[in-house]
Amino acid sequence: MSRPQTLNPRSLQSRLSHILQHWPTDPVRPASVSVQTYLQNQLAQNKSTNSSSQSPSTPTSQAIPKISESSVNALSVLLENRFANKYPLSQKIRYPASDPEHYDNLIREFEEAPNRDWFGRLRKRLGGLLRLQ
Repeated sequence: MSRPQTLNPRSLQSRLSHILQHWPTDPVRPASVSVQTYLQNQLAQNKSTNSSSQSPSTPTSQAIPKISESSVNALSVLLENRFANKYPLSQKIRYPASDPEHYDNLIREFEEAPNRDWFGRLRKRLGGLLRLQ
């Protein structure tokens, strides 16, 4: 059996920078633990290791990237939304009979939450405690 051909660090670095440019931002997740921050740190470590490892006598020496090729492939698959396109959700799953608007409400809440002020958060919390039907 032959092993799969591995990409060189420069090619992995270019793929990581492409993923970094196109990855959507998550307004709910803190910036310190976002995918963009992680990828920027990986690129910075890769560049600093590449620049420090290259010497005048050996210009072709390359640093081993900290992130694996399979991880970069997984990020690419997620970015391209391949699984959602290959395995689409049925209408029964998307709109369950018990609460058909549940996922629409959830998406709306995630869009509204980062922009809500202090009074809006308090009102939402009290509204959750006092559900009048």
